[in-house]
Amino acid sequence: MTQDSSFEKIRREVAQDLKPVRPLCSGWTSALIVFPVALFLLSLVLIVYGLRSDAAEIGSAPLWVPASLMVASAYAVLVLALIQRAPEATVSWTWWVALPLAAIVFQVGGAYWTLTHGSVPPSVSWQVEAMCFWRVSALGLPPVILVLVLLSRGLPLRPKVAGLLGGLGGGFISEGVYRLHCGISHPGHIVPWHTSAVLVMGLLGLLAGIWWEHRRLQSWAER
Repeated sequence: MTQDSSFEKIRREVAQDLKPVRPLCSGWTSALIVFPVALFLLSLVLIVYGLRSDAAEIGSAPLWVPASLMVASAYAVLVLALIQRAPEATVSWTWWVALPLAAIVFQVGGAYWTLTHGSVPPSVSWQVEAMCFWRVSALGLPPVILVLVLLSRGLPLRPKVAGLLGGLGGGFISEGVYRLHCGISHPGHIVPWHTSAVLVMGLLGLLAGIWWEHRRLQSWAER
């Protein structure tokens, strides 16, 4: 009798949540949102800030290839994040670590490649350099919010991981686009001001994942 009562209670709880749902697209498909978002941010950067002043001296490939590589890296990271929407996702933790680290290596390496094709930029104050941090962060907010909305449509069992990867992916998009304006490609500038902005976007996504997990657990406890 106790087992029957327990089963009936579970059945009622499940029945309350039953409603039509729309099938989720695959992570590979959903992550394609990276490219229209990157084009939107590119238009914004070109209109508001313009291309870096030494773009003609650097040449097309050292200018555009590193930026394109960052957008491609963002796509790969976001695929990994959006796969987490499905409860059955079983991506190894090594990918969670290796892919973002590889993207950072591409980021710094691409910046150094650009540096070798241009002249040494004039020395500027740290306050001027810090503007890159704030601008990359501001440009990163729209894609990060968009990714978090996409994640919320699923049921990630690892919301903290999904949020972290989503934040990093959004940060990589904004950094890749903004570097087309920033005239300083030295690693001594890129790492503390550009990479740190990407990491802050990842932290923002992580905090969103922690909040979402806490709210979900609280909702289950109240039933």
